Amino acid sequence: MSGVVYSGDWLQHHNKMIESGFEVDRIIADIPSFPGRWRGANGIQGLGTIRDLVSATCRAAEKMIVNDGTFTVSCTGIAQEKLNEWVASDAFAANWELMPDSTWAMFRPYIRKVSTNKHFWGRRDDWTFVQTFRKKGSSATLNRTDVKALTGADTKEGWPMGIFDHRQAFSNFNYPSSMNDVEVSAFRAPYHKGEHEAKEKQKWLGKNGITYEEVQTPSGLKVVAQLGSDAHFTDGYVVQFGTDPKNWYHLPKRITELAFLGLDGKIADMFYHNKYKGCATLAGGNHKHVMLSMFILSTHTKEGDRVLDPFCGFGSMGAACAITGRDFIGVEMNKTRKDCAQNAYDELKLQVDLSAKLGGL
Repeated sequence: MSGVVYSGDWLQHHNKMIESGFEVDRIIADIPSFPGRWRGANGIQGLGTIRDLVSATCRAAEKMIVNDGTFTVSCTGIAQEKLNEWVASDAFAANWELMPDSTWAMFRPYIRKVSTNKHFWGRRDDWTFVQTFRKKGSSATLNRTDVKALTGADTKEGWPMGIFDHRQAFSNFNYPSSMNDVEVSAFRAPYHKGEHEAKEKQKWLGKNGITYEEVQTPSGLKVVAQLGSDAHFTDGYVVQFGTDPKNWYHLPKRITELAFLGLDGKIADMFYHNKYKGCATLAGGNHKHVMLSMFILSTHTKEGDRVLDPFCGFGSMGAACAITGRDFIGVEMNKTRKDCAQNAYDELKLQVDLSAKLGGL
């Protein structure tokens, strides 16, 4: 089946899928890599279960990916160590390879000083470092070219040229000349220990001579609320395919930016109507990842692909699949999140199908 989010523990569920002969074109997985981010099989949390989680995902890739399929994975820490062991194994060497030019890192821009173009960035605890693997002899490659703009073909593959602007804070996102002009927080959002408890933002602003105002949160922390005229708050993601800024992408985070991708404006509006339970959930909190998921799908997959996300959370990848014409299969052990993910996919798929039908009349 397609467009289904299964409720269950991935360590157990992947075995059921393999035994039933389940097949997919792509596995796209951000593997939880820290204690506390994933409860573990049967509620057990420990270092071993994280390694088992990686093993389960790699095994699913070996057994379930068909055709010219690919395995896109992000993890860090203990999980990355286990993934590296898989990459170093004889089984990997015989059947898999790293897709050329497919490795990227992701940052979150926080503040930019206008006069010097100095930046303060952070790291997320998800999609920090990403690799894509393909089967030996496969022709699968990443597509970062706007096919529609170049050929006129009606496609949702590749990334639209020119969609590098940040339209929320200022008209254009000015990249630093190199990472030498960037100070990166050692802490990862959304925990914000570096931003708030360690006052990293305040220290960076003071070092760069930028004035600011603070407000106190209910918990007693003082946070930066307003910047002086020589600085901007920024937002979104910076995806880096190498060290040259010409090979970087700035992705706006807000779902309202979907309109700039040439998509139906009704889709963006759905995220801000409470009657759409799944979409409304994705529009709030730390779950505004639909833009990032659309970037991954547009560059790493093709229309019509069946995409499996083993840790789908609130369903940003599923939502992006519905919008971009990919079949989606998700697995999520948290029942509340699973229901949100299913709702989001169903709501968007219905609107996309309706828009296509009306457009064809």
